[in-house]
Order: sequence, then C-alpha cells, then structure tokens
Amino acid sequence: MPTLAEVRQQIEAYPDRYIFWTQKEIRHLPGILDHGESIKALTSGILNGQTWLAVCTDRRLIFLNYGMFWGVEQVQMPLDRVQSIDHQFTFFFGSISVFDGVNEFTLRMVLKSSILPFVKTTEETMYSLRRAQTRIGSPDPNVHTDVATQLAKLAELKEKGYLTDEEFQTQKKKLLGN
Repeated sequence: MPTLAEVRQQIEAYPDRYIFWTQKEIRHLPGILDHGESIKALTSGILNGQTWLAVCTDRRLIFLNYGMFWGVEQVQMPLDRVQSIDHQFTFFFGSISVFDGVNEFTLRMVLKSSILPFVKTTEETMYSLRRAQTRIGSPDPNVHTDVATQLAKLAELKEKGYLTDEEFQTQKKKLLGN
C-alpha cells in the first residue's frame, strides 16, 4: 500500500490532472491502492450533485466520493473488463462514461482539457493489459519457451494483479498438461 506522499508524487507527475474539490478522496487513495499499483491518470467531475475523483491505475478504474455526511462511495472496474470508455464535450466541460458490460458510470462536469488525456491513457493502459494477458493466455505454438519461464511470467502477472488466482491456476494447468 503506497503512502500519501507517494500518491501525491504520482498525481503531480501526471500533467493533465483536474482534481477540483477532491482532496478528501486523494487522502483516501492510499487505503484503496494495492502494493505496486500505480496511478496512470486522474480527473474529477460531478455525479448526483457530488464531486467524484476518477483514477485510472495500471489495473483498474476507481471512482471515489468521500461524502461529507455519508462516508465513502467507491466504484471499481478492472481494466480487463471495461467494454468501452466514451466522452462528450461542451464549451468548457464534458463527461466521461465507462461501461463494463453490466454497469455504466458517467461522470459529468469534467474539465474539457482533462477529458481526452484521461480517456487516451485509460485506453492505452487497457490495451497494454489485454496484450499482456493474450501473450500469456494463448502462446504461439511456433515459440518454444520452457515451462519454468512461462510459469514465472504467469506468477508475475498474478502478483501484479493482472490475473486472478483462478485464471492463474487455469493457465498453470494448461502449461503443465493437466
């Protein structure tokens, strides 16, 4: 779990951040992020009259609202399950909608200049994650890699959170011929 200082350092490194009225959410992020999970993009917007922080990490999308009276509301979507991420613009603001095949989450009143960088970074991270999973999940029959190396790659993906324990066990059985 990263410290608040590490989280703030990652946020400062992202040039297109828009974190209007989300300091409470940012202070709550270290308790949500897993060890080794890094922030790729973030922005803020409005949903149901409340300010939400949208965070794209190397593993998932996190939508966070630390309410004044009602506590923390949190929506998480693993990047490998996101079906689409869409956006719209008006003069100064716009919206970002994310669909995971079952649920849709739409954040409105997002500063226009932060929308495209957030969407593009999220898409790039999604595609990178999917390429990594595809390479492990369906190896090229023309490439002869020893089983130990492939198991090490699977373990690394599981450790980084790209594979669930069930997915890891399934791929491990395939490699071992079970």
